[in-house]
Formats: sequence, structure tokens, C-alpha cells
Amino acid sequence: MTYSLFTHGTALQIETPNALASNIKVGWGTQIRFREPVADGSNLPAFPTEGPGSWFHIPLPSTLTTFGRGNPRLESITLLFEATHCRILHVHVYDGVDIVQEFNDFKLPRTQKLAGDFLRARDPRDINPESASSNPQTFRNTLSLEKPHRVFSAIGISFYACAFFEDFNVGGFTHRPGDPFPESILTISAAGAQFIVEDNSFLAILVAKFIGREP
Repeated sequence: MTYSLFTHGTALQIETPNALASNIKVGWGTQIRFREPVADGSNLPAFPTEGPGSWFHIPLPSTLTTFGRGNPRLESITLLFEATHCRILHVHVYDGVDIVQEFNDFKLPRTQKLAGDFLRARDPRDINPESASSNPQTFRNTLSLEKPHRVFSAIGISFYACAFFEDFNVGGFTHRPGDPFPESILTISAAGAQFIVEDNSFLAILVAKFIGREP
């Protein structure tokens, strides 16, 4: 049996809030604003490639033996977010104190960059495993583990986000000295994960009876 668990974005914790321009919790999640790039002050001002950012942390609800005979196995995680003039650069998955897997350096290749609008992007295969295969580029906010991980305690997702100077140079926009930068905003509405458990035969019979599909 497969299932998903999600946490709303208002549960997000910020590791270094002083590095940010602002942050606020709203009804639809947590909204972060990054500081705009600062030139070096030379006659031909140069901007740093990468601006200040922070690590962010969000815990997931945990169920161990509720739905099956043994602890569930974690298969993938999903971030529902919108990144405008910024990006998520690293994503780390934890089981309690232990690191499960690191997904690092999403800046290369450029098509893999974790930026854009994924607030409502759920891979159909995560909702229904029997769905037809989908394009990984369309749902690149879902990250699959190299191999399923049997959960020991509780899953946490940590990710690092920031604004690169090139994130402001989109749609033909090129910054000129003295011009204001567009706002760099990251919105996190939810984070979740997909699990698989060994079916409990007794539970499966009860569920089948309930939905009128008794074997």
C-alpha cells in the first residue's frame, strides 16, 4: 500500500532569519523575501554570483506501524513552492538524526533548477501509482530516493534557498546600475513525502468490505 503525508507550509522553520530581507507566515504558507544583490562599489560595479540565503526546515507527520506489518519505507519527497527571482539549491532528507539522502547543486544543468511555480504540482504517480509515467521535468519538485528507506523515527526535510544574480536576469531583463531589482520571493505552501508499507492482510479485508470490494 502506498500513501502520502504532508505538512502545511506554516510549519516551516528558518535557520538564519537575519540573512533574509523578511519572512511572514500567512494562511497559504510561509513567504520569504531575499535581500537584493549589492554591488562591490567599484567604478564598474560587479555583483556577487550568489546572494545571501538560509537553510529552511520542515517536519513531516510520522506513522510507523499504523498501516501495515512493519515500518513504512520512504520513496520520495515533494515540495510545493513558488520561487520568483530565487531558487532552491540543496535539499536534504533526514530520518531523526540520520541523513537519508542529499540532493545538491540544482543550478546545473539549468533545466534542473528548482525555481518557478510548483504550488499545485503533484506528480500523478504519487497520488495513484498506477497512473501513466509523467515527465520528470514537469514535476521536478518531487525528488525520488535512490532506494526506499525504512523509516526509523520521523522524517524531516531541510533545504537551502537563495537568490543568484542571474535569477534577476530573466525575460530579457538586464540590470543597470541604479535600477531597482524585482522582488525575490519564495513561498512554501506545503511539504510531503510518499511512503510504501507492506499490506496488513486483515486491514486489507476490512478496507475491501468497507468499499464493497470484498475478495
